[in-house]
Amino acid sequence: LHAVRLAVRQRNEAGGIDGRYLIEFVALNDFDEPEEALLQAAKMDVDDGVLAVVGGWSPATAEAAAPEYERRGLALLAPEVDFRQDLPLDPSSSVPGPGFEAAFIAVSGGAKPGPAALWAYSAANQLLDAFETAAQAEGTPSRTAIQAVLGQ
Repeated sequence: LHAVRLAVRQRNEAGGIDGRYLIEFVALNDFDEPEEALLQAAKMDVDDGVLAVVGGWSPATAEAAAPEYERRGLALLAPEVDFRQDLPLDPSSSVPGPGFEAAFIAVSGGAKPGPAALWAYSAANQLLDAFETAAQAEGTPSRTAIQAVLGQ
């Protein structure tokens, strides 16, 4: 969550989406339970302002919720690995740039970023870029436009 929060904060500080829209970060907890992930997916659809989702932090929760997000027109970016496992940090993976680790530590209350944080930061920025592209193409980002930009 800290990495997504950081990406959103940085984008908003840089002027938001298309210089007109600020992004609000909404977090819901599925407690790593597939049934709860399905319920949380339905809750995300209550607000028309929710345009896409980053999450499903385990394969089981992502697989359970993905059809519900698709049915509701919400793009979903979910990791393909199980971050509950103790994964080593791949030295060849690209670190998001200078200042990322310090900014992450500040947002997280002192925790250093691991593989899940690097993935989440990258996914959040991919989603924010899709918002930007959709806003430039349509004037206002929409669920449909974001799905199209992401190829979903």
